[in-house]
Amino acid sequence: MKRFKSILFLGIAVVYIMVTFSFVAVNKSEVVCGEIAPSICDSVDNQFITAQELSDIALGKYPGILGRKLKEVDCNQMEEFFQKHPAIENCEVYYTYGGTLHLDVTQREPLVRVFDNGSSYYLDMNGEKMPIFKNHSAHVLVASGFIKRLSSDNDLQTIAEAIYFDEFWKAQIEQVYVDEKGELTLVPRVGDHLIEFGKVEDVDTKFRNLKALYTQGWDSREWNLYKKVSLKYKGQVVCTKG
Repeated sequence: MKRFKSILFLGIAVVYIMVTFSFVAVNKSEVVCGEIAPSICDSVDNQFITAQELSDIALGKYPGILGRKLKEVDCNQMEEFFQKHPAIENCEVYYTYGGTLHLDVTQREPLVRVFDNGSSYYLDMNGEKMPIFKNHSAHVLVASGFIKRLSSDNDLQTIAEAIYFDEFWKAQIEQVYVDEKGELTLVPRVGDHLIEFGKVEDVDTKFRNLKALYTQGWDSREWNLYKKVSLKYKGQVVCTKG
């Protein structure tokens, strides 16, 4: 008898769950979009696009979306549309049962701002060009000069990443200048000196030697005595007084 009751209870529970889910599915298919909930999911350091702008773009592209049944909303198509925006790295579009359409956006992250022959743009973390936005400027490394004279298209990305991912250099170096020979000069935030980096090669070794000079070689009274520090010669750090 106990076994019979257990089987009967299990059967009733299964039927109840199936009926409940089918009822929810029917109701959900009739739910209309009553609200758009945009969200910027990455760091607040960059504000190339705002939540309000996302909402405006959605309503401009899909003017009849509010009041439309959610089953008629193509979330994949909307994701593809938003990911074409120059500020957006990724977009996830989904809706919740209450009729809210969610737009969860991750912005592209700029690595370096480039000034090249009268034009200006960012390179993002993937090495792709990114336009300048009128409402927001990212506080990143600046590169200028004869950018096209670099030996490789990856050179600027390499040096920018070496600076960005090291907290010491990220705080210390504010600008990279490329001369006519394709060699780099780094401009530090502290001190009156310039750093002749040379070609983009032996990057880790050059920065290691320079950090040793900064942290172990100079004391506070010497920071403004030198006008140039050269890393161009293999295994050497050559300082020139002003």
